Amino acid sequence: MRTDADRLEKYTAKYVPATVGLKIASRLATMKTGYAAGISQIVAYELQTQGILNGSGVAGVSRAGYYNFVREIAGKEQRGSAGAGLKADAVILETKYVAYGFDDGILKDIALTVFGITIP
Repeated sequence: MRTDADRLEKYTAKYVPATVGLKIASRLATMKTGYAAGISQIVAYELQTQGILNGSGVAGVSRAGYYNFVREIAGKEQRGSAGAGLKADAVILETKYVAYGFDDGILKDIALTVFGITIP
């Protein structure tokens, strides 16, 4: 069995800043490409949501919850949920956000306009 000194030495060697920097540097291009691909779609969703919120007169701090609703659906979509599965996820999220006090009609409008999901 290794001693605590042995374990500390291994940990210290594993997390030397130079080593960590090299590991990140080798993956940086892939990380940036993946981020750029994901964020461009989310920004498009948020811009559509912003138009709905402007039209509905939602102001200030209340907007954050509606954007989070959009981000949660987008996250489900990015992880492979689609069709009836995505609709079921959206219904669950809509129920959650209504329970938080957000307007049911606005949430349904966002789901339809941004994602093409009709929530009953």
